[in-house]
Amino acid sequence: MTLGAFGTGFVLGSFGASFGALYLLQYLYSQRGRPGAAWFMGNIASVAVFCAAYGGGLLVSDPTLRIALEAVAFTALGFMGPFFLAFGLDYTGRGDLIRTPLFAIVGAVPLLTAVLTATNPIHRLVWANFRIDPVFGLATVAYTVQPWGVFALAFSIGTAAVGSLLLIGAILSYGPLYRREATAVILSTAPPTVGVSVWLFGLGPTPQLHLTAPLMLVHVVLDAYAFVGTHMFATSPATQRMAEQTGLDSLSDPVLVLDAERQIVRANDRAAELFPNNLSGALPIDHEAVLGVELETLRETGELVLGAGRGRTFGVSYTGLTDPSGTVVGSMLVLYDVTEDRQREQQLAVLNRVLRHNLRNETTVIGGYAQLLGRDVDDIERTRQAERIEAASDRLLAIAEKVQNFERIQDRERQPTDVDIASVLADVERSCTASGGDATVEWTIAPPERRIRTDRVLLSVLLTNLVENAIVHAEPSERTAAIGVFEAATGDEEVVFEIRDDNERIPDLEIDTLRAGDETPLQHGQGIGLWIVYWCVQKLHGHIEFSYDDGNVLTVRLPDLSP
Repeated sequence: MTLGAFGTGFVLGSFGASFGALYLLQYLYSQRGRPGAAWFMGNIASVAVFCAAYGGGLLVSDPTLRIALEAVAFTALGFMGPFFLAFGLDYTGRGDLIRTPLFAIVGAVPLLTAVLTATNPIHRLVWANFRIDPVFGLATVAYTVQPWGVFALAFSIGTAAVGSLLLIGAILSYGPLYRREATAVILSTAPPTVGVSVWLFGLGPTPQLHLTAPLMLVHVVLDAYAFVGTHMFATSPATQRMAEQTGLDSLSDPVLVLDAERQIVRANDRAAELFPNNLSGALPIDHEAVLGVELETLRETGELVLGAGRGRTFGVSYTGLTDPSGTVVGSMLVLYDVTEDRQREQQLAVLNRVLRHNLRNETTVIGGYAQLLGRDVDDIERTRQAERIEAASDRLLAIAEKVQNFERIQDRERQPTDVDIASVLADVERSCTASGGDATVEWTIAPPERRIRTDRVLLSVLLTNLVENAIVHAEPSERTAAIGVFEAATGDEEVVFEIRDDNERIPDLEIDTLRAGDETPLQHGQGIGLWIVYWCVQKLHGHIEFSYDDGNVLTVRLPDLSP
């Protein structure tokens, strides 16, 4: 057969669409990790196979080879729609639906069509009356499409239409951000849909000629514009969809949504107010152009300072966004205004340093003059007054030392080691009785060789403060504290430390203050010794209980800490 100009153009158009699809497939391969990219690669591969098989078939007159090429082309048409639907689901953040039983049925249809087409001579469920019917010098064929063949093609067109509706929904939901890309892809489905419909229903003067193949040129050009020209996979609606599911619009703090390329693709009203100059234009925009700092730095520091001098400080919460299939589609930054908190921390730090330094210095001076005054006066009453001044000075110095211990505990990183409990209790006894007087510390351990994996420093500070508290509040003739150490009765791998005294009950106000974890103007402790105990217990992952049995019983349960 001799090809005329029309026939030559038709074949070249078919092969051109196939080569264009292969070029686009090569580009998509570099984007295969993005939402929807792998599925769209399947759609474009189907286009390439269909155009190549159909264009090649037009040049083949051998009946057997012609049937084989027609079967390949027919099967490729059946795969296009389901692949496009999967792309639409994944691209818009609904990739979890692809793994449902319902979509398994969708995927089974083209697979079954491939099997039935390959075995069609046996059952004739796909087509019948196959014959070569040349036009324009082309080896075109004519046949009667059977019910399964009609169903397979209609199913492919229908699934492609559903995929297009998903993209239309993205345009309506997310405005201009995805409008050009999604519109181009939606329009790209029109030429093959028209071509398949015209051929399937035998419309036109040459019904045996499949116009779909050359029309695929338009399809490929529009897809190339969407994916290469506008970088469709640089950002996707899946990012915003996942952000919405995390409660984007319900947050009262500034929120920025970043895509996988770290471009800001969405910002709530609070963020737009915070960055009026940067977020007033079209999105997407690079996050560093808005925030002035890289994302890694934000995640490392957890803070963002805006404005020089007396600017505002924001705490930064970073949340990675993944679609239901686990693919990373972007991230979300929530900014919390902590300016007043940071200013308060700085003020407290300054006041703390000044007060602690001045307190130690001035109380030392007061204590020294009180001693001199007590020695230089003969009046007994004046001597007693001087002693009271000196005692008050000593108490203030003790408070200053406890504040320093409190700061050390707050800043200390826990360092678990294997600790001999007996040696710790011996140190506690020496420390609490070193000042002289008749204070007594008794302790027992069961079993005597018991050890615990914990932070030795924190454990020592914890027990020392409990014992000191018991001794300080005791009557002068009853300055005794007892420490008992034993295994937890519950069978847990815990060590129980029980500190007993013969003192009056610790006021409920003190205990309630600790349990509340806060100091208020109407409820506050008389000292910081128990606060040091509380923070030590917290850092050691322990628990403390208060009871009374002819004296206070403080029970501390400590677990073994991991290395």
